[in-house]
Amino acid sequence: MSQFIPKLARITAGKRKVPKHAADIGHRTDEGPVNVARLARLMPQVRKRLAIDRTFSDAALLASLAAVARHPSHAERWHAAEASTLGQYLAASGKDMHRALVTLLSLLPRP
Repeated sequence: MSQFIPKLARITAGKRKVPKHAADIGHRTDEGPVNVARLARLMPQVRKRLAIDRTFSDAALLASLAAVARHPSHAERWHAAEASTLGQYLAASGKDMHRALVTLLSLLPRP
């Protein structure tokens, strides 16, 4: 009987060998496409939920949302949100950054 058992194949291949069918788990640097129109429709809701006043311009908000939304993983999005202009604005305004970033990432569409 010749059945392929994935976990058993990894065990018998040894620690240094990777099975041929294993996906490359390396760092992904590709950025996905961003639907700018969808992000523009989200801007009023983001402003309301994060209590962003009008001193932060619409263009800067849209650019920050696009910079965060183009990343494929949650961790990359989190780091991009911290480093974005919006993240710096939220940090400077004295808001709870953890809650603000969780709220922001929950409002964005999935990658």
